[in-house]
Amino acid sequence: MPHRSASGVWAGRAVAGLAVAGLIVYLVAVGLDRASKIGSAAAVVVAVLGLLAPYLLPPRPQPPAGPGTQPAGEPTAVPPGGFDLRGSQGVQVNLGDSNTQTNTFGPR
Repeated sequence: MPHRSASGVWAGRAVAGLAVAGLIVYLVAVGLDRASKIGSAAAVVVAVLGLLAPYLLPPRPQPPAGPGTQPAGEPTAVPPGGFDLRGSQGVQVNLGDSNTQTNTFGPR
């Protein structure tokens, strides 16, 4: 994320405030009927841009892999005494005579 100074943030707020004030003055000057039509047209443009923005903007950069993370496609090491359950469809654990638990991993 780029560094923004406090004065730059306040300058941006001032410009946005002046733009809103200018828009209000303009819409009051043109009258209620025409202001309604301009507002509706502006709302359509903003809505369409909002729907298209994810497709038009570049994707966010992925964070670099930190220590302890595996790159995609490389298998992770199973610790001694551990179980590799990545390809499992289900596991049954029997505790005693009648206590059975069934877990399903992934799509059925």
